[in-house]
Amino acid sequence: MTKRSITLAKILTYSGTLPLFATALLIYFTTDGLNFLFVVLTYSSIIISFLSGIHWAVYLFFAEKCPHNLLITSNITALLGWASLLFPNPLITILLQILCFLYLLTLDLKLRNAVILPQWFYGLRRNATTIVILCLVTLLVIV
Repeated sequence: MTKRSITLAKILTYSGTLPLFATALLIYFTTDGLNFLFVVLTYSSIIISFLSGIHWAVYLFFAEKCPHNLLITSNITALLGWASLLFPNPLITILLQILCFLYLLTLDLKLRNAVILPQWFYGLRRNATTIVILCLVTLLVIV
C-alpha cells in the first residue's frame, strides 16, 4: 500500500470509533440513555461483523499461511457479535462484545506474526480496539 492509502486507512479506522465515543457521551449526559445504548451496541456488533469479514477475506487469500481456519472462527465471532444483541441484560451484551473484540485482536496478532498482516495494520487495529474497549467499559460503568 502507498503511504497515502495507509494514512487514509488510519483516518477511516479512527473515525469509525467516533460513533462509539459520541454515543457513550450521549448516554452519560441524557435521560434517555437506553435508546442510545441500543444504538451503540448495535454499531459495535456491526464492527465485529466487519472485522470478522476482514479475517474471512484474509483466509481466502492466505489459507496455507493462516494459523487458524478463519472461515470458521470469523463466522462464529460475527454470529456471537450479533447474538450479543439478543440478551435482555446490556451488561452481558457489553461483556460478550468486549470478548469478541479481544479475540479478533488476538487473531490479528497471530496473523501479524505469521507475516500475513503488516505491522502498521496490527498497530492500527490494536489502537482502535483499545479505544472501542474503553468506550464499552465506560458503558459498563454508566449502565
